[in-house]
Amino acid sequence: MNAKQTFRMMFILLRHEWRREWRQGQWLAGSLLYLAGGIFVAQLMLRSAGSLSWIALYWLMMLFTAVYVLSRSYMGLSSSLMMYYRVATPGVLLWLTKVVTGTISLWMLMALGSILMGVWMGYPIQSTGIFILTLFLAGPLLATVLTLVSAMARGASHPAQLMPVLGFPLLVPCLLLVHRLSGMALDGLEWSVVWPYAWAMAALLIMMLALGALLFPFLWKE
Repeated sequence: MNAKQTFRMMFILLRHEWRREWRQGQWLAGSLLYLAGGIFVAQLMLRSAGSLSWIALYWLMMLFTAVYVLSRSYMGLSSSLMMYYRVATPGVLLWLTKVVTGTISLWMLMALGSILMGVWMGYPIQSTGIFILTLFLAGPLLATVLTLVSAMARGASHPAQLMPVLGFPLLVPCLLLVHRLSGMALDGLEWSVVWPYAWAMAALLIMMLALGALLFPFLWKE
């Protein structure tokens, strides 16, 4: 398969995934309700939060929402649909398509979460540019890890319980870097200090993509 055919098939898969997502609108509505309800309850309990508490609460809400949304990347697929994908598409290409779909979904939810928390709990971010860069890198990083973990857990007898166990070791370094960059956005530091951490997040993303490309062909055969 040449590059043109690969991009064409990936575009078809992306279109199919988005249509399937919109047909199952309860998942999108559920994730939005999950995020908005969590932030609203936190606002009622805390009233106001310091800048560090704001960042910690924001990423906790994003983490649980991301797990809720992306856990169904593969666990939500029926056996017949999985069989069709095995016959019609290369496994790695399907995984990359789901990573792209998950990234777009997380970007939308992160933007909504930032707006809701800014309205209900204040907006302590001093450098919006650094915060946007953090969201831009965190979206594909979390989507890559959680989509891969969802594929690994699908074949287990209790996938919902296995997914946190598999995902936690991979998510810890990601969240540490995300929290560090977010702290720089709070302080409004110079971009010269930010770029090493941003490149570290980009390198970690590339490593996770490479890990997924290596592991997924074996998962695809199961």
